[in-house]
Amino acid sequence: MIETNDLWFSYGDREVLKGVNFKAKQSEVTVIMGRNGAGKTTLLLHLNGLLKPKKGEVRLNGTKVEYDKKSLFELRKRVALVFQNPDDQIIAPTVWEEVAFGPMNAGLSLENVEKALKLVGLEGYEDRLCGQLSGGEKKRLSIADAIAMDPDFVILDEPTAGLDQLGFDSTVELILRLKKLGKGVVVATHDFELAERVGDSFYYIEAGKIVYEGNRPNYELAKKLGIRSYGGKIIISSNAERSGEPTFRLNWNSRDELAEKILEAILKAYNGKDVVLVFEDGFIEKVRRALGELK
Repeated sequence: MIETNDLWFSYGDREVLKGVNFKAKQSEVTVIMGRNGAGKTTLLLHLNGLLKPKKGEVRLNGTKVEYDKKSLFELRKRVALVFQNPDDQIIAPTVWEEVAFGPMNAGLSLENVEKALKLVGLEGYEDRLCGQLSGGEKKRLSIADAIAMDPDFVILDEPTAGLDQLGFDSTVELILRLKKLGKGVVVATHDFELAERVGDSFYYIEAGKIVYEGNRPNYELAKKLGIRSYGGKIIISSNAERSGEPTFRLNWNSRDELAEKILEAILKAYNGKDVVLVFEDGFIEKVRRALGELK
């Protein structure tokens, strides 16, 4: 587990973190949510020692983080940070050299490089020039950098910023694969859909303070804090081909199951997704009968 206890930090006279208590476990995805400037990135930079607290402490598996050169080297092998902008992280000319840089300097097996590239979907890109990759490919490359170090924790700062839907979905899949491999994943984001799809536990930060902690997202508070959660549409149709691939097929196995599907559709639409509800054969007759029973 990685945690902070009463963490305070300031840039000059401007306090950015104010008594933050936070914890993240392995084999779980911990989401930090908040608007731009709330303190998310500053908190992440403390988790692998790039920033040193003004007051308070960071602990890894119960041991207080120290800030001498040797201790920080060991910390960063176990806690890998991926920056929001991959150009801030990528330093080598080719994909292979980029991902191999960390393991070579840490004395780790170069098999880690092959595994990392395969995991992020860049297998076969070894000789590509990093500067010629697309934005989404650079994002995946920067994550491969982290994975190649075989860390206990992977820290991701706004991993879906600037990605299209395909890139977004592949990032979600990658985060869930890392979780399945036993990694602790910490994701800082102001994108509610990402949080909802990957998160096991949630922290909301506002003006440097944790204002919510829980094992499910809080919709109303997210809206008040300016966390992106645009409303979508619910499309109801008897023809899937006309309306697109259905999100839910409405049948009548039970009223409870039907109600659950409709409520889930409402939540998805609230969170910005367009939802398609398509009737199964005989559904309308059962609706009519049910309405008749209620009269």
